[in-house]
Amino acid sequence: CETDFVAKNEDFISFSSEVAAELLSDPSVDLEEKRTGQVAKIGENIRISRFEVLEPAGNGLVESYVHTGSKVAVLISLSSDSEDNINANSVVEMARDLCMHIAATSPVCVSREEVPTDLIEKEKDIALAQAEGKPPQAIEKIVQGKLDKYFSTSCLLEQPFVKNPDQTISQLLELVSKEAGLKLKVEKFIRFQVGEEV
Repeated sequence: CETDFVAKNEDFISFSSEVAAELLSDPSVDLEEKRTGQVAKIGENIRISRFEVLEPAGNGLVESYVHTGSKVAVLISLSSDSEDNINANSVVEMARDLCMHIAATSPVCVSREEVPTDLIEKEKDIALAQAEGKPPQAIEKIVQGKLDKYFSTSCLLEQPFVKNPDQTISQLLELVSKEAGLKLKVEKFIRFQVGEEV
């Protein structure tokens, strides 16, 4: 939908729930007739740009967060080396905090290993252009520094935690893992935003 007014409308909320349930039971379902019917009913364009299903991995859990105003929603899947304590308050609270963090910071991926090569090359090219004219030994350090900066803003595990910027998400994960007696890992996250171009 295009406006907050419609996003808060009971008909739209009901439509969204029905679409989610249908997609969950049959991902190949054709929703065009239902979508056009809803557009005619509420008088505003609706686009279903994507959907994803996120299931817990192994001994894991999935947590969700919908930001105030329902314009941003996040799902996160955590895995654990044990089913013991996976539902401990500290683990669930951290998962929820991670969802809120992702909503606020829009990371591209979980770790630097997941960053597409073309994006890394693009960042390297930008750094090389900015370092032009510097001594050759400095260029390598400048490029690596720029890449590290890119990873710290784009990769969830390397980002400073919004609730405690002195701590990275990786450090938070390690701390909560230790407290709960588990080895936790972020498997995947999905961030949705109303009106996003996919």
